[in-house]
Amino acid sequence: MTSPGGRLRHRDVLEAVATSLESRLVDAHALQVEPTGNGFTHGYRVSMIDDAGSTAEHTVFVETSPPEATRPGVLTLSNPSTGEKVDVWVYPADPALPALRTAVYAEAAGVVLARLGLPVDDLRVSLAAYRPGKRAVVRVDTTGTAYFLKVVRPPAAEPLQAKHTLWRENRVAVPAVLGWSEEGLVALEALDGAEVISVLDRVQHPAALLDEIERVVSGIASVPSTAAARASLVRRIDWYEDRLIEQLPEHDGLIERTVRTITRRYRAGGAPPPSMTVHGDLHLAQLLVDPDKPTAITGVLDIDTSGWGDPADDAAALYAHLIATVVHDGGSGATVRARRCSVLADGWRRRWFSASEAGFTDRAHAIAATQLLGHALSRSAAGSAGAAELLERAHRVVHADERPLTGSSW
Repeated sequence: MTSPGGRLRHRDVLEAVATSLESRLVDAHALQVEPTGNGFTHGYRVSMIDDAGSTAEHTVFVETSPPEATRPGVLTLSNPSTGEKVDVWVYPADPALPALRTAVYAEAAGVVLARLGLPVDDLRVSLAAYRPGKRAVVRVDTTGTAYFLKVVRPPAAEPLQAKHTLWRENRVAVPAVLGWSEEGLVALEALDGAEVISVLDRVQHPAALLDEIERVVSGIASVPSTAAARASLVRRIDWYEDRLIEQLPEHDGLIERTVRTITRRYRAGGAPPPSMTVHGDLHLAQLLVDPDKPTAITGVLDIDTSGWGDPADDAAALYAHLIATVVHDGGSGATVRARRCSVLADGWRRRWFSASEAGFTDRAHAIAATQLLGHALSRSAAGSAGAAELLERAHRVVHADERPLTGSSW
């Protein structure tokens, strides 16, 4: 079950899963990859056939560098010669999100939602977003309304519902909490509006949109927090370097040079200001706008990772997501969306030089480069194109001065 280098081969792992289900593996397609802890969680769509000739499809996740603890519903496979282990589980039996199995099945979800006093007439559920081991979003449609279920790790449910209440009290337009359970479910209202990323073709003036984003970021900063935001990716720069060199050894020199510059520039930025609340994962898909007025932000989504933090983290995350979209679409001139994301990224970055806090500019550039390394790592681990381009973009931004990196024409 190992490759020539001694590592467990995922094809063999998936065949072992099929055997455990008294079936034979027919085919497997990679779906997604998520950096987790010290490794990755790889998702596959697999086809199996049993001895009676019946076929079935499953989504199977293979988690490298898993925790030592034994978890229900998880198959652990190991390589005796190297000690390497992988954990394997079949969706929706995510060991970190036990409520997912309830949320994605209408009958089971209906029982829990009725207990919370929520409407369940003609209930239909559909998975809207999923990050294995971290969180999921399930859309719930009923006869008269629609709302969303956020599925999180059980200890996170109560703090998350408290965050939503606090942000709304401080006039930041996040979804209202309709109910929650200690199993890890938080029911949220469905806000009106469209994600900014989906209506960029309607935006007439990029500066107006960036002004509006700055307004929202300022509003978020004034919300009181009781805990820290998700730790900055730059804190794990050594881990990103090691994993990227494993995945892309032909680019080891570029990776090492970029990481050295990130480290140096981040240190030059000094300590961030204290007691400022940040979103923790800011990008255009987290911001809702009126489709007819696409520079008027009407809602903010996914505040799970928010809390006290460095405003440079949010600034960098938004920039990196814009650049990742450009690369995904094939370059700044490939699509209308790519061209507009490129212009927005440049305009957003240039604003960093006007920050009142002295070290913000250096930290934002260093964190943005780290974010781009993270995007490159996810692409390379998934076998997707564009990883090398993202590496080059990371190198360029961490060396950038105030000059724009691309054109500025809308």
